[in-house]
Amino acid sequence: MALITFGGLATGLDTNSMIDKLVALERRRSVGFLELEQAENQATQAALGSFESKLASFLAAVNGLRDAQSAFSRTATSSDTAVLASTAGSGALNGSTTITVGALARGAIGTSATGVATSTSTIASGSGTFQFQVGTGATQSVAVSATTTLEELVAAVNELDAGVTASAVNVGTSAAPDYRLRMATTGTGTSNALSILADPTAIGVTVTQAATNASVSVSGFATAFTRESNVIGDIIPGVTLALKSTGGPVDVTVNTNATAIGDRVDAVVKAYNDIVSFVEENSSVEQDTASDEGTVTAGPLAFDGTVRSILSGLRTNLTGALEGLSGSYSLLAEVGVTSTQNGRLSFDRGKLEAALAEDEDGVLELFAGSQSSSGLFDGVHAWVTEITGSGGLLEARQDGIKSVLTTLEERIQAGERSATAYEGELRATFASLEVLVNSLQTQGSVLLGALGGLKTS
Repeated sequence: MALITFGGLATGLDTNSMIDKLVALERRRSVGFLELEQAENQATQAALGSFESKLASFLAAVNGLRDAQSAFSRTATSSDTAVLASTAGSGALNGSTTITVGALARGAIGTSATGVATSTSTIASGSGTFQFQVGTGATQSVAVSATTTLEELVAAVNELDAGVTASAVNVGTSAAPDYRLRMATTGTGTSNALSILADPTAIGVTVTQAATNASVSVSGFATAFTRESNVIGDIIPGVTLALKSTGGPVDVTVNTNATAIGDRVDAVVKAYNDIVSFVEENSSVEQDTASDEGTVTAGPLAFDGTVRSILSGLRTNLTGALEGLSGSYSLLAEVGVTSTQNGRLSFDRGKLEAALAEDEDGVLELFAGSQSSSGLFDGVHAWVTEITGSGGLLEARQDGIKSVLTTLEERIQAGERSATAYEGELRATFASLEVLVNSLQTQGSVLLGALGGLKTS
């Protein structure tokens, strides 16, 4: 139940308003400034969380350039995509290979020699077991009887899930249907050969297409390569070939994908500039010249030494020179990434492409290092990981704010209790005053009454 108080009944004073104002002053003294400090620390805590998130995005961008395999993308082009397509992946090396496709890999197909009028027509005159085998796998068996339909045989073969797909195919017309059984191995190559071991049906199932391997002749090798699949990834290092038809010769050429490399560098530059912009936006200091007090408003990171230190270290790691490299480049500025006057980075894609054309290995060594030295982005990645990881500089700063906020919350609660106690004291004091005044007023009335009686007599 809420406490209802009535003030000034005896004195005529608005004691409730007086108490509220006095309590507000006391609360401002004991709590208000603490809450202001709490809000400032909470804003800094939130800004540091966003700052850490942007560092994580920057780290992800850097990760694409710190490893030799991922830093340099390659493209593989085929001179005749009707014969084969090519895709470059990890480990692909620049160069050209000539390929001739002598044969494609195929799966085996079995069909019935005799058709039936509908898919629900029966296909056997008596009981028996239809058996087949894929490669050297287990013998697969389907029981048939005089009531077994083509549709039921198809379903039974498919339910075995034995590497064969069965279907009922109308090789006739709608006017003169002729339904045949078709069985096709799901895999290609000779290991997926289909054998019909027993056929008690009246439709005569036989293998009409044998399984074959792909045959590929490669420049530099006297003997053709045979593979069981038309997708081949172990002939040219890092390149996947997708065979489409026989033919050739076809030239498969692997080149450095300068556009993709440039995109990765651009991602790093944008992530870094995003961090700089964020820190600037949260570090503004403004003075309200319109007011007499000239109030100064500062962003949550305006005076944060930790953020300044991290940003400075990040800039140094990115723009500094690497020692001990054997290539032509030791600075990002030499391959198109330069510092601007506003503290951001600028990227000249044309300069990077020119550097790649002149000394690709040197650019790769600068970015990702070599067997004897670490690259620039590997060093940046290690540094950012350290400051953002457990026990790092950023965690220490955040822990410090958490500690301050805990202390402030305890002091605010204590101040609230003090203000509540002060309000209680004021209300008790004013209540006593009301009682006293009321008592005096009563005594005065009695006295005036008595004096009045004496005067009348």
